[in-house]
Parts: sequence; C-alpha cells; structure tokens
Amino acid sequence: MRIYATDSPQAVCRLLALAMIVDGHLAPSELEAMHASRILRHVQIDEDGFDDVVRGLCEDLLATAHQRGSGEVEIDVKLLDALLADVASPQLRMSTMKAMLDIVHADTLVDERETLLIQRAFRAWGEPYRPSAGKLATL
Repeated sequence: MRIYATDSPQAVCRLLALAMIVDGHLAPSELEAMHASRILRHVQIDEDGFDDVVRGLCEDLLATAHQRGSGEVEIDVKLLDALLADVASPQLRMSTMKAMLDIVHADTLVDERETLLIQRAFRAWGEPYRPSAGKLATL
C-alpha cells in the first residue's frame, strides 16, 4: 500500500475513494456528493490528484488485499485502521467523515460494506455510528 504523509490530501482522498468503491461499484451520485462537499478544495488537491489516488488505491488493493471466493476484495482491518490513522487532525477527521457520509448516502442505499467502513472510522476516531439504513455489523 502506498504511504502518504499524515493529514496529506492524498491520505484524505484515499479514504474518500474507499468510501466510493467499498460497495463494489462507483455510482455517479457518489462522485457528485464528493464534489458538492468541497472536500477536495478544502484539502487543496485537484481532480487529477484525486484520480491518481483512486488509481493507486485500486492497484494497491488488487495487489495486497485478500481475495474472497466471490471475487470480492476483502480489506484486512489492520490495514483499514492504518489508512484511517493517516488522518490525525480532529478538524480534518471531521471534514473527511462528513464527506464520507455524504458519499455513502448519495445513492440512497447504505450497503453493509459502507456501514462497516463508517463504523470502523468512527471507532478509530472515537465516535459511535448509528446508520439510518443498512445492516449493523462489526469488522
């Protein structure tokens, strides 16, 4: 997995990208929600920079994640916790979490994998998550 500096725009973008692809597909509404959140402007990265991070994340996941029999990629919780730890600033965590929530709610269906990601982020960053939709589970 690529290493990004703590609180870097790339570390934030990787979490945003993960929120978009964790359910197995990227919906146009999720991209729209991310852009509407203005998080890219907040962390001072352009769309090309975001695209580079998305590409890198996909390459890294294919190279390092566990393959499940169904063809899905499973992310180790230690790896997920390490990715979440790359955002340490409380203010940046709040902005990132808001954008991640906007993304997972954008297509009006909160998938179980999206719920697991958000729960893990809240757990790592210190707050419980009570989704309005989706199935509760723990990683």
